[in-house]
Amino acid sequence: MKERIGLIDIGSNSIRLVVFQIEDNLAIREIQNIKIPARIFQYITDDNEMSQEGIDTLARIIGAFAKEAAILKADRILPKATAAIRQSKNRDDIIDQVQKKTGVTIELVPEKMEAYYGFSAVAHSMSDRDGVSIDIGGGSTEITLFRDKGLVEFFSFPFGVVSLQEKFFEGKDFNDAKAIKETRKFVKQSFAEHPFFADLNLPIFAIGGSARNVARVHQMNTKYGMAGLHEYTMSPEEIDDVYNIFLEQTMKDMLKLEGLSSNRADIIIPAIIVFQELIQAVGSPIFKFSQQGLREGIVYEYLENKYPAAFDINHVAQETVERLSSIYQFSMSDAAQRMVITRQLYDALNEDGYIQLSDTELQLMNYGAYLYNLGEMIEPGNASQHTFYLLSNSNLNGFSHPHRLALSVLASYKNKTLFDQYLSSYGEMLDNKQVETLQNIGGLIKFAECLNDSHNNIVKSMDLVRKGDSLILRIFYQGELLSEVYRSEDQKKHIERAIGKDISLEFIHAKSYLAIS
Repeated sequence: MKERIGLIDIGSNSIRLVVFQIEDNLAIREIQNIKIPARIFQYITDDNEMSQEGIDTLARIIGAFAKEAAILKADRILPKATAAIRQSKNRDDIIDQVQKKTGVTIELVPEKMEAYYGFSAVAHSMSDRDGVSIDIGGGSTEITLFRDKGLVEFFSFPFGVVSLQEKFFEGKDFNDAKAIKETRKFVKQSFAEHPFFADLNLPIFAIGGSARNVARVHQMNTKYGMAGLHEYTMSPEEIDDVYNIFLEQTMKDMLKLEGLSSNRADIIIPAIIVFQELIQAVGSPIFKFSQQGLREGIVYEYLENKYPAAFDINHVAQETVERLSSIYQFSMSDAAQRMVITRQLYDALNEDGYIQLSDTELQLMNYGAYLYNLGEMIEPGNASQHTFYLLSNSNLNGFSHPHRLALSVLASYKNKTLFDQYLSSYGEMLDNKQVETLQNIGGLIKFAECLNDSHNNIVKSMDLVRKGDSLILRIFYQGELLSEVYRSEDQKKHIERAIGKDISLEFIHAKSYLAIS
């Protein structure tokens, strides 16, 4: 472990302490996450100053969080504040009082940096190269446009879910029709005045608690099978469906609605109105959710300043796969050899036209081979089951949900029965052609594992030749064959099923072959 960072995120709606552990390979692991729905925005007076009650509340929470961070042995505390304090006229007095009472000096996040942190979190945790990000907080909304993983434009709108609720819904029902109409008109006009994101037809990436709640409600309502919100995708029509669910509820029902935090029941409609209006303005076909946001963006900046070239935003999925090795402690040399053998096998079959994969499928094949049976660290006898569970239930940066499912079945491939069982809970996420292709790739990976059964890296190359009516896979090796021959003969049925042909295996010592040649 390199260090622990205690990040105190002081938002308008809630204050949160997240303690991140930075591993030796710079993998980021969250070990504590505490949220208090303080809504300090409500302490801002008509004169745009925070009341003394609000300052005292803020100091009490920050003091408690600082003590918790110390208990967890955080090496550094990063106390960051956004709109509520940033927009207060007495912000210097707020910072001074909190520092005297707690010893913690609050750092204000400028509007531009708040927008940048949200974009940075998306760029570091997703493979998409172009899009629009939105982070709607309690008192402000940050929107960015990025292309080719570079920030192009940003704007911070001086409204958020709490301020919209106070402006239009104060004293009214949470779903009051007139308030909704006025809110929608206000948001639409605000977006129209800053048209840098108009008619882009790009995906929208939503960050923050309101977005997470919308996604959770949709997952619960549709009985979605896969765990996690990161990279969860909804269509504009599905956003409208969730909006209609909210409209139909009473406040009593909203407080019990699965997927919706009770402290957001009265402010979620202003949030989803903002999402709907942004979808209309952008002309977006896809609405995606990022589990990472402002806090992770701050940590990425901190680490990149301290450890230059710590992350490569152009190869997010690859970094995710590589950093899993530190979590599950499997042999990277065996994983790399298995990946090489799988590719050699594919090339041999591909050269004769027996199998053809797209670039994305080849990438998934490589990752599946690298992570194959990582669940052995839990229990070798049930490595396949553990592998599938671990990968399918983890938020994997750079992997869409269908690709995460594909990776999970490839890395856990054992036989067709288990393969079908794993996929049975995921409905229509993959079509029949994709399922067939994944089963064939899984067979290649399993066979490649057999060719390194002794873990001595003896297989050097292979090719496919025809002798009369026979199809022979020639495997060239150096060193001493142990169980590779027996294991591969037993498992060659996976290759035969993939290519629709019977094959024979021929192991040839590389030196002998060179001498004959």
